Amino acid sequence: MTEEEILAMKPGRELNIKVAEDVMGHEVTVDEIFGDVERHIDKEGRSVYGPLMPYSEDISAAQVVRDKMIDLGHGDAIFWEGYGNGLYMQAEAICKVALLVVLEIEKEKEGIPPQMKKFLGEVGDGLNQN
Repeated sequence: MTEEEILAMKPGRELNIKVAEDVMGHEVTVDEIFGDVERHIDKEGRSVYGPLMPYSEDISAAQVVRDKMIDLGHGDAIFWEGYGNGLYMQAEAICKVALLVVLEIEKEKEGIPPQMKKFLGEVGDGLNQN
């Protein structure tokens, strides 16, 4: 996904799924009864299921994204809700910047020699863990 595609996404289901998968490292599935469900692995290695959080629509859910990015070393995430100078709602802005950061990390990995990619995948894959 490109920067332009990320910025063009509207708040809602698709953006929420993208954030759940790419930023939070959760697996999203559709259940016949419960609808969109995200699964993550807790600290004890157990699968935990819950409804897809409205990351891009609700500031409380977006703050979970912000906190995850801060834990990963992006202290400037506390300012992301103002991204776009009012063009985006706060929750949407946080989600879009988080996705842009993940995109940038992936671009940086592309320029890394193959033998280093394995190492970085094992050590630096904090975006896909809780």
